[in-house]
Amino acid sequence: MGSKLPKQDSTPPPPIRKDSEVRPAVQADERRHADRWASDAQIEILAPIQVHAVALDVSSTGIQLTLDGWLSTGTLCDLRITTHTGRVIFKRARVIWARRVGNDCVAGLQVVGSIVPPAMPE
Repeated sequence: MGSKLPKQDSTPPPPIRKDSEVRPAVQADERRHADRWASDAQIEILAPIQVHAVALDVSSTGIQLTLDGWLSTGTLCDLRITTHTGRVIFKRARVIWARRVGNDCVAGLQVVGSIVPPAMPE
């Protein structure tokens, strides 16, 4: 992956909270709609900002990721996902929650559909 692309979101992140932490994928949670599993997939957020992220865990309905930037709750994101096997998938997802963890943003996104891969520059 190349260098990080410029951030373009004007919504300020919340202050860093002392009690923020990333929950492991193996922890049971009654709010979950599908089983989750740990992932190291590389994510490129294509819109509304352009930034690289890393998947923390995934399920059949969503993804938890971390990034150096900020995503506001309710935002629709176009994603380019590269799995550990090299498979590339293009999805659209809505930010369900976001929290500050250290200097990073950890967010939970619900996949709402697939998108057509963007055209490659000539």
